[in-house]
Amino acid sequence: MANCRVLRRYVECVTVICLCAGVTLLSAQATDANHCLAIHVRLNGKALDSPQSIAIKTRINEKILPLTAGCFTIPSDTFKEERADITFELAGNRIHLSAIPTGFFTGPWDIELEDQHFVKGVILPKNARIPEMCAVVFHVGDPETSMTQAACRKPSGATSGFGRNF
Repeated sequence: MANCRVLRRYVECVTVICLCAGVTLLSAQATDANHCLAIHVRLNGKALDSPQSIAIKTRINEKILPLTAGCFTIPSDTFKEERADITFELAGNRIHLSAIPTGFFTGPWDIELEDQHFVKGVILPKNARIPEMCAVVFHVGDPETSMTQAACRKPSGATSGFGRNF
């Protein structure tokens, strides 16, 4: 009986050590790996092609990323910052989403743009100008996170927050 207790304790200790080592390895991989960000945009309920490039700006730098195999490869140094801005052009619109937590850059996004009315369930600020709003669903974690952002959409001829036309 004493041998069973010793063996059980040994198995429990080995299990805990393996779990800790696995968590450490996953954490290291998450900080070193680049992440694929897919952006799906709908305008007035109709799907648009993905943007061909995006600009991602942190406090430290700005990078322009091309669309590759349906997604944007987010560099690992982006995750050293808490938040980042993203800008892209699509269908005559310049989209600028600001102060997005970098944890949301690890999974796909759905962005809804509307000229007249958003679907039920989209929460808008009072006196919102619908054509300037963006509704975003981040498919990261469970449950998914959604947000709306005012003044994120402008006609393509407008100058971006990056000080030049994108």
